[in-house]
Amino acid sequence: MGGIDMNWMRALAGLFVLWSSAASGAMLTWTANVEPDLAGYRVYHCSQQPCSSTSGTASLLIALGTETSFNIGTPTVTQYYFVTAFDSSNNESGSSNLIIFTPPVMVPPAAPPPVPPDPGSPPPNTSGPVPPPPVTPPAIGASTTSLSFTATQGGVNPAAQTFRINNTGGGTLSWAASDNVSWLTLSRARGSGAGVESVSVGPVPTATGTYHGTITLSAIGAPSVTVPVTLTVTSAPASKPVARHHHRHR
Repeated sequence: MGGIDMNWMRALAGLFVLWSSAASGAMLTWTANVEPDLAGYRVYHCSQQPCSSTSGTASLLIALGTETSFNIGTPTVTQYYFVTAFDSSNNESGSSNLIIFTPPVMVPPAAPPPVPPDPGSPPPNTSGPVPPPPVTPPAIGASTTSLSFTATQGGVNPAAQTFRINNTGGGTLSWAASDNVSWLTLSRARGSGAGVESVSVGPVPTATGTYHGTITLSAIGAPSVTVPVTLTVTSAPASKPVARHHHRHR
């Protein structure tokens, strides 16, 4: 692609929300981008305005492939959303138009008329109903706080490493995983509940040095978790000279 052009902005101009029911949640939908090296989309959200990639109030909600929709669930407060696209070189487009999601007002059903008590039944319990226990939100847990790889310049890729993702809170955890560098590959982009994520390195950068990347784990209703990744590329060992035997001719 060689850089972001205005086609990205036009392709993402159709951002809108479809609300079907409280059970299925709200669907964030946008027009597909037609760039040949499109790698995917990133969905950002804010809890207040201004909300943009430069406002400092936006946080990454999820990174997707080439899907053009994402279910944002049933937020209980007003939320703001926008989408960007990125290519295989991790170039990112500008923001789409901003969507404001306001939770619908649910009208409770009318209470049925009271049933008169049976004269022969015992008096009702007037102590009041027992309130339900509070609902604990989900929370992302990762079995590691960082990953480190070492590779030799021009050598083979280092062995993959794994870590476990689990729900350290309550409810149901539906998580998404993404990285921000081209030399990292994740085995899973999303999952539900506990799961194992495998992290591979390749292709290894050609220049020696220390490289840094970040794996981001995100989920609706839970704070994001980041796992920093370090890759150290060392110089290839110098080749040893080959000894040659000289025969004297008599």
